[in-house]
Amino acid sequence: MGQQRSQSIVQDKSFRFAVQIVGYIRRQQKDYVNLVLTRQLLRSGTSIGANVEEALGGQSSKDFISKLAIAAKEAREAGYWLRLIRETQLHNHPELASLLAECGELVKMLNSIILTTRRKLMTHENSEPRTQNSKLGVAVDSEPRTHNSKLRTQNSELPGS
Repeated sequence: MGQQRSQSIVQDKSFRFAVQIVGYIRRQQKDYVNLVLTRQLLRSGTSIGANVEEALGGQSSKDFISKLAIAAKEAREAGYWLRLIRETQLHNHPELASLLAECGELVKMLNSIILTTRRKLMTHENSEPRTQNSKLGVAVDSEPRTHNSKLRTQNSELPGS
């Protein structure tokens, strides 16, 4: 086996959830309705971890937040499919309760990470010694530049000024 890399808690939890979803689906009946419901569950349940992985490789804090927000949406969707399966199956499996609880924990964890990261990002942006030009949407140094005033002084000393 390859070198073990350290993983975040949410990365590990979302991967284990995907493995549990795959195992659950493999044990289900293959009738038409179940196939449709479990296919939806498979897509959303495995997408959570994939989006967490993308977030961890994000190019910026905003990219990280965006990818985690998608993971949280997928987790909520997986919870929907799990609840629908629980309510429409003839026999409720105890495994569904466990999957629903795990899914709920993932949603809470992802939302908490998103909120914390947003707060840190806002705090960092507010502490920057730069201001935002509202018309251009461009960050501008808050200190005035002095090289232009030197240039004007030099030009005014030219003959004929």
